Formats: sequence, structure tokens, C-alpha cells
Amino acid sequence: MAESAVSAVLGNLGNLAVRKTSFLCGVTHEVTFLKDELMRLQGYLKDADSKRRSGNASVAIFMSQIRDAAYEAENVIEAAEYMKKRSRIKKGFMGAISRYAHLPSDLTTLHKVGVEIRRVRRKLSEISQSADHLKIDFSSHVADEYLDDYGLMHQNCKDDVVMVGFENEYNEIVDKLVQAENMLSVVSIIAMGGAGKTTLARKLYTSSEVKQHFGALIWVTISQKFKVVDLLKEIVKQISTGDQSRKIDDMNECELGKKIHDILMQKRYLVVLDDVWETDTWEQLNRTIKAFPDAANCSRVLLTTRKEDVANHVEMPTHVHALKCLDEEKSWLLFSTKALPSYKRPDIRDLDMFEKLGGKLARKCNGLPLALAVLGGYLSKNLNTQAWSDVLSCWPSTKDTKMMRSIIARSYKDLPNHYLRSCMLYISAFPEDMIISVSVLINLWVAEGFIPDTPKCTLEETARKYVTELAQRSLVQVVKTSGVYGWILKIRIHDIIRDWCIEEATQDGFLDVTDETTRGKVGALSCHTLISYRSSFQNSSEHILHASPNLRALLAFGLSSVSFPELRFLRVIHVEDSSLQDFSNVIGRCIHLRHLWLRRCKNVMIPSSIGRLLYLQIIDLPKTYLLQSEISSSLWDISMLRYVDIPNISLPRSVQIQQNLRELHMRAAECEHGKDPMPILEMLPCLVVLDLAFYNLETMSFSAQGFPRLQELIFRNCSIKWRMEIGTMPKLFFLSFTRCRMDDEIPDGLLYLPSLRFISLRLRNVDKDYLNDSTLEGLKQKGCKVTESHM
Repeated sequence: MAESAVSAVLGNLGNLAVRKTSFLCGVTHEVTFLKDELMRLQGYLKDADSKRRSGNASVAIFMSQIRDAAYEAENVIEAAEYMKKRSRIKKGFMGAISRYAHLPSDLTTLHKVGVEIRRVRRKLSEISQSADHLKIDFSSHVADEYLDDYGLMHQNCKDDVVMVGFENEYNEIVDKLVQAENMLSVVSIIAMGGAGKTTLARKLYTSSEVKQHFGALIWVTISQKFKVVDLLKEIVKQISTGDQSRKIDDMNECELGKKIHDILMQKRYLVVLDDVWETDTWEQLNRTIKAFPDAANCSRVLLTTRKEDVANHVEMPTHVHALKCLDEEKSWLLFSTKALPSYKRPDIRDLDMFEKLGGKLARKCNGLPLALAVLGGYLSKNLNTQAWSDVLSCWPSTKDTKMMRSIIARSYKDLPNHYLRSCMLYISAFPEDMIISVSVLINLWVAEGFIPDTPKCTLEETARKYVTELAQRSLVQVVKTSGVYGWILKIRIHDIIRDWCIEEATQDGFLDVTDETTRGKVGALSCHTLISYRSSFQNSSEHILHASPNLRALLAFGLSSVSFPELRFLRVIHVEDSSLQDFSNVIGRCIHLRHLWLRRCKNVMIPSSIGRLLYLQIIDLPKTYLLQSEISSSLWDISMLRYVDIPNISLPRSVQIQQNLRELHMRAAECEHGKDPMPILEMLPCLVVLDLAFYNLETMSFSAQGFPRLQELIFRNCSIKWRMEIGTMPKLFFLSFTRCRMDDEIPDGLLYLPSLRFISLRLRNVDKDYLNDSTLEGLKQKGCKVTESHM
């Protein structure tokens, strides 16, 4: 999206070279002129976007040219600023020389920067002239809106709302799952897309009746084209105890099937196969060995599908439940819950008129829950009768999927600003039906520049408002919320909405999605050739990924033994479940990199030069197998780091440079199990979350001035004694101990933490009486919620 691209670049220019420094004295004025030109062009973009949507190919090219030029400008200016940052951290004699004098290499680079900026300025001037020929209106620019109902974030965005109307179906299917015959049988839910199959299945899967009845619960989503071995690996990981990811990844199909069989033979199990497309899916899962045994213990299979022949094909006792569309009464109940929520009703004038119009609109949705929820979410943000009347008068003549797409488009265009629209499209980069961590998504949005600075809000707070806005509009579905903070932790996106977003992103050159199981590109082809600056590769076995050399974001899921091409301008690397080749050689040259996230990846070597990536904000390596025993401590030289989660790194020697770190997850390095990390970590002024694992200490000390902003403190597999001074951790809100051993009593210093409200204790080697000591009782009396268990 050109608008978000220009806004992000302007924001970065404001933080980079536009400030006057001696280092950039030769190009400062050029940068200022460049910024002014971009701001002027930004005024054309809203009108240009409406013309692009109407099918004007010339305008689409105009917008892509603005975006291309903006990104070129950012690349060249950031490269110059990088030189300045490097000179600040150089040590010794040469460091002093570079800080106070321009070396010949620096002067050459600055000259090139000036030449490049003048070239981009000329390019922008030519683009600006073309706006007049295309009759694009400059005056149509409208300021973006801020979101103002954050405090009501979870009153209208839970899946319980979408469950309206399915109470009878829910009870009927629960009975079929937990009662009836002893032999293995299947319950199939069949309905068209958007009818609520997955929502109902997930509600059943998480119900107390089901959890109490079955000893093992398995959920796998079946894409249109799937790999049997990947599904079997996912199932083994769900039913295995402990972290055996590396061993499981090396198993073949037969070994996986036997392991599943052996584990499930001892248990009553429920396996959910969500969104099955082919009649032989069950046979494929059992083709090498019967993975799902029939132990005559009331085990069950729950299957959802859009196809009747799939529902009837499984060769075992089958109960087919055809999910009906909602009747008029239930349609209105769901629609009104979303469009006219209870917390807004007291302030609505002419409520009777809204209900009259709403009843007509609800009937237009033909009983489809997804259509009712998305339309209701859109109208709840537009509470004026004229807007509702306009929707009714412009209702499309098409039905079902085409009608659904029209509703999605309307809700998307109504989003308050282009930042939020970019965030919405970005979600489609994740694989179909994936449950997405909101914290991971927020880090991606921030790295991409999609989260603007807003008054009195951190970037993370603004991003959480965006997630809430999307959930309230039913554009994403809430999977999990925080019991401590109340905010949304995990989401998913309906495949119909995801498909629409991919097509929109493809047509705009915002994102390419390549999925080998669907045989190539996903989404409609553009009517013109656009450079895509973001690519998502899924389930690929290609040895080398094919991507534009100007790529800014690379997301990859399930890649087998691949090498990345050299991509100099990458801002984002996000990879899951993949084996990487020559990774350290590529990453070392990505000086613009903001976000490095590798989950369950193999053959990963983090280069010792990691400290040179001076724009890096996020480095997160969960369950990734590193080829080295320890990460270079040069990482701590990066002043822009905001989030660190890596398995093997030594503590920083000091915190003089690192000033921006907000979240830190650390496992004790081999040489540091007995070293107290607190004297260093407590001096980090911006730290909000600290998660420590495998620290075994005689004493852990918290000084009076330590951790001024810390809100969450988490210990995992630690053995510690505490010494606390009054005044430490004044903002600590949540404290957690998991699989920890505490040889002393719970420290009474916790009573003096003014903001502490939640404590989670899952201790080992302690008895129940120990947990109920006087400190915990005192905390409870102060209003602190304490959850306790022993292992």
C-alpha cells in the first residue's frame, strides 16, 4: 500500500537524517527537500486509491511509483545513518578518528548518498507532475483517525458471540462425542464456508465435558493440499510429553504413525480434523500404519467439511450433522449483539429505527454467521441511520461467497486509517488456519513501521488497540485472552477473509503468498506488473527461494533445506519449521534488519558480527537449534533492541549503550548458572518483561532503585533465594514461578511491592503447607490474586 509505505518512510526520516549532524552535513538539506516532496505526494494518495479500486491501471502504477521511490529514499538515507551509528561504537584509536573526522571512505559514501537522493527527488517530481494528467485530487486527503474505545476492548469480540444460535447443535454433538457406542466413530459437521463449522468445533474441543471425558485431545487443520508427514508430526507433538521436537522432525511417516498408535492405544482420545476437502484424507493419515487405533474405549473423530461426500466417506460408524443456516430470529440475535452491543445501546438515539433497518440487513445475510458478524461489526462503528440505509440500498445481488466478499471489502475500506489496513493485510501472510500469537504479530507490525506514534500510548499499546478493532469487527477471531491483563493473546483469521486479503494485497503489490501445496502463487494476479516488497513462502521444497532483490520482508513456513538469496534491504526475517542453509552469510549483510524471528529451525548459525545490525529491534529464536554454543555478546551493542529471546547468550558487561530493551527472555549460559544477573539487568530503564530460565543461585538480589518499569517477572526451572530492598520493582504487576524450587520461604519483601496484583506459583519439591505461609496470606489480604500448585 503506497499510503502506508510513504507514512512509514516519513516517520523513519523524521528519526534519521533530517536532524542536523556534522556527519550528514552534506546531505541534510537534500533530505529535508525529499521529505517535503513525499509529504506533498502523500496528499494525493487517498483519491488515487479510490481510483485504483475502480480499475484505473494508470493510477495503480502511479501509486506504486510513489511507493518505490519512498523505499529507495529510505534505503539510501538509512545506509548513511548506519555509518554514523557504526562510528559511535568503534573502540580505540580508529574509533576516535572516525568520530571526529571524515575518513575518505565515509566521504565517498556521503557523496553517493547525495547523488542518490537527488535522483530520487527528480523521480518524485516527475511522479508529481503525472498526478495532474491523471486528474488526481490533492484536496481529498483526510487525516487518519485514532481509535478511542480501547477500554471496551473485550466486550464485543469473543467467539461466544458468534456461537449465538448454535446451542442446540452444540448439545447434540456433545452427546454424540461422550456417549453412544464404545467403538471408534466419527462425527462430521458439514456446512458451507462462513457457516460456523470451525467455531462450533473449537467450542466443543475446549468444553469442560469434552476435556473431562477424553484423555488426549488433538486438533489439526487440513488445508486443501496437505502433506501427510507434516500432519502426523503435528499430532505427535501434541500428544507427546516433554520437548521432543528435534527427534520428531527426523521421523518418517511410518515411524510417526506407529508412535501415534502406541500413545493413543493407552488413552481415550478425540482427534479433530478441521476443514477437510478430500474424501481420502482419513485413509492417507493411516496409509502406512493404522495411526488411530480402535481400543473400544469410546474414542472419537470430529470432522468438519464443506463437502457432503467427504462427511459420508469415512469407513467407520459416522454421525453426519448438517449445520443449518441461522433462522430469522437467531440471525437477528447474532447481528444485534455485534451491531448494537449492550454497552452502546444506552447512548443510541432512534434505537427503534436502527432495529428496523438492522432486521432487514440481518435477513439479507441468509443466515450465515460470518456475514452477520462482519457486517454487524462494521455497522457498530457507523451508528447513523443514513449509513445503515446506504448499506441496505446498495446490497449486492449475489449470494453466499460473493456476498461475503462484498461485506469484507466494505468493512476493510471502513477501517479508520491506512496503518490498520496494512496491519489487516499483513495477517494473510500466515498459513491458512494458523493460530497467530498477538505478541509476535505486534513485533512484526512495529518492525514494518505500521504502528504510528500516538499521544500517550506506546507502540505496543497502539498495536493492541488495532488487534481489538479488528476483533470487534469480526475480521479476526479471538482464540485466547489473558487472564491477567484481559487483552487478546491469540487470534486466527477465517479462510474466506484471508483469501480476500491475499487478493487485495497481491493486486496492490503489498504482499505475495507462495504455497507449494496450492501449486504456486495464492491470490488474483494484478492487471499490471508491480514489485512486491513482502513475500510469504509456505510448504516449499525449493532449494533457493525466488524473491525480488528489493524485498523488505520475508516470511517462510515449513521450508525444507533452503538457501536465501542475497537480500540487502530486508527489514523482516520471520521463519518457522524450516531447515536453513548458509544463513549466517546472508544475515550478516542485512544492515537494515529490524526483526529476526526463527522458530523450530535447524542448521542456524548466528554470526559473530550480529552486533553490526544496528537497526535490529527483535531477535527471537524459540525452539531453534543453534550450531554454536553461545551467541556473541556484541548483540548488546545494538541500542535499538526492544525484544530479546534467545537460548544461549552471556549477560551484557554493562548497560551504558542498551537503553531501549523492553522485553528480555534468557536462559542461563553454561558459565553463568551461579551468577546473579540482577545487578546488571535491574539497571535497564525501559525493561517491562523479564523471563529467566535455569538460574541456580544462592542469592538473587533486588536493590531499592532496580527495575523502574518492570511489570512482569517470570522464572522457569530456577532454584533461588531472594534478597529484596524496599523500593525495588515499583511497577511489578505479575510474578510467576514455573517448575521452580525455593529453599527459603516466599520472600516477605513481596508485601512491599505496591503494584503487585497476580502471582502464579507452580513449585517443585515443596509441600502444600509451605505454600500457605504468612507472606502469601498477607498478599491475598492486600488484594493480590495468588494461584498455587505443586509438582
